Amino acid sequence: MLPQTMWLKKSVEEQLQTLKANTGITPNVAARIAFFRSVESGFVFDKTTDYKLSGSLKLDKFTWLGKTQQVTELLLKQRYPELLDKELQMAWAAHVEDGSSDIRNLAKVTTLAKYF
Repeated sequence: MLPQTMWLKKSVEEQLQTLKANTGITPNVAARIAFFRSVESGFVFDKTTDYKLSGSLKLDKFTWLGKTQQVTELLLKQRYPELLDKELQMAWAAHVEDGSSDIRNLAKVTTLAKYF
């Protein structure tokens, strides 16, 4: 399972903050959207890469994941059964980074809604 406190790369946090400024969508909700977009796109985390979590926005697992917590953890465990808890957090963060590249430049919530 994912650790109780989680964070992202600083660059991803900045992207999510910019998205919040443009759309009003909070970083935790944007991270959920980005995670699932990444999973849908088929992205696979490579644990051999040195993935550094350098952000300062450390939130508890429930705040980051909300009602998607169980499904997020199950997807990660299914996709990466060999990973330990901290490695699962890096996989989650990598998926958020991958998915945020699709949504980071949106200017309006209505534009985001077209993705669904």
